[in-house]
Amino acid sequence: MPISQIMVPFRNGYDVGIGATLASGSPMGKVVDGEITGVTGAGGAVVDFQVQRILSTSELETALGVDVEASYGCASFGAGISARFNFAKKSKIQTSSLFMSVTATVELEFKQIDDPVLTRDAGEIIEMPELFQTRYGNMFVRGLATGGLFVGVLRVDTGSSEESETIAAEMEGSYGLFSAEAKVKFEEIQRKYRNEVSVRMYHEGGPVDLRITNPQDPLELLNNANRFLESFASRPGEVARPYAVTLAPVEIARGPLPPNPADVQKRQDILVLCAKRRSTLLDLLNLLDYVKANPSKFDFTNGADPEAVRKAARDAELDLDFVAECASAAMNSATEADFPAAVAERQGVPFPRTVMPDPMPLPKSGRVVLVPEFSGCSSWTNCNEVAVRAGLTAKREIAAGEPGDFKVLSFVPPKDTPVAEGSQVTIITHPVKNNDRWALDLRHVRYRDNIYYRPLNR
Repeated sequence: MPISQIMVPFRNGYDVGIGATLASGSPMGKVVDGEITGVTGAGGAVVDFQVQRILSTSELETALGVDVEASYGCASFGAGISARFNFAKKSKIQTSSLFMSVTATVELEFKQIDDPVLTRDAGEIIEMPELFQTRYGNMFVRGLATGGLFVGVLRVDTGSSEESETIAAEMEGSYGLFSAEAKVKFEEIQRKYRNEVSVRMYHEGGPVDLRITNPQDPLELLNNANRFLESFASRPGEVARPYAVTLAPVEIARGPLPPNPADVQKRQDILVLCAKRRSTLLDLLNLLDYVKANPSKFDFTNGADPEAVRKAARDAELDLDFVAECASAAMNSATEADFPAAVAERQGVPFPRTVMPDPMPLPKSGRVVLVPEFSGCSSWTNCNEVAVRAGLTAKREIAAGEPGDFKVLSFVPPKDTPVAEGSQVTIITHPVKNNDRWALDLRHVRYRDNIYYRPLNR
């Protein structure tokens, strides 16, 4: 099946009518002419905002507009998307942490060549395939989208899969509104969970002064996303820039038909497979590196071997290098293009090398809960009920003084303090009338039935 029109990220050197090489996305000489027009009655903006949980590097790449399937792998390993790919790589997606992405795209009027025609110079060498390919490639920039792209990634190093699911559900529910509720939810997450939180941001277009001053403050991500969208509402002409182009086969241009090498499709299939393998290997390597860097967060008592984790990480790095070499060979020469498994077989080297340790160390549970309000409890039984509902245990201390009605005087830690599930809360109460246990000698700390007695005012 012939290659159809594809959408790829904008890169320096692209302009409407410029030729390009499908394998690498590299811009070439101008190969077609034609009037550049927009769509009648479609001059408004298209705004898309999404918040989603990210489970793999490939999902983040898709959010960044780098879809290897839709683009036939075009420019997946070239310099054209280095900034977007480096952002995805440095985000270090792995399954032991929770990753959420905030994506905003603003597309202004799209313009393209409706009736492309080969330039005179290109038409003169159409019968010289090698020269034509060298000067013009096999694709051309037909259309150009201006606007902007914003992608932010929130990472929460959770203590368990249950905690990850809880946070993800809470955040996605509020972000869908993209309102003040999202800010409130951010703050609740920070109070409720003591896990490490970090944010990263990437944008093309929008204000030049968007920045993260505190990489541990999720609110900065939300504020910057809002500022990004607001800038297009107030001054679109200043903040918009090209961020995506459509590449079309040179064959569709009016004029003599250019050569159509039979190996074009195979080369693109190789690049797509290499791009997918790279994303999968990055996910594995990110997880292995996280385990290596945070051994205290994992339980190795199930027979997991730390050396096996280190070996798997080294093998993953070797596999990544091998995949990159195969992709580079495919971009440089159609005759040398082949799939990684076939290349490995010819060279007599194993592929893939990476074998995940079995068993893998298990992440330690680390659920965090907030200390509830105990001041309104009507009895010690009521206090225990409140503590159990919050996932905590209660310890009672009775203050010195004349007995009276049950009353909670104070409790430690205070309300809304994030503590580990199962932690103990000390609740200090007023002595109760007709309580036979009050007859105990309060000059010394005494213990009975999980109740501590102590004259606190001495």
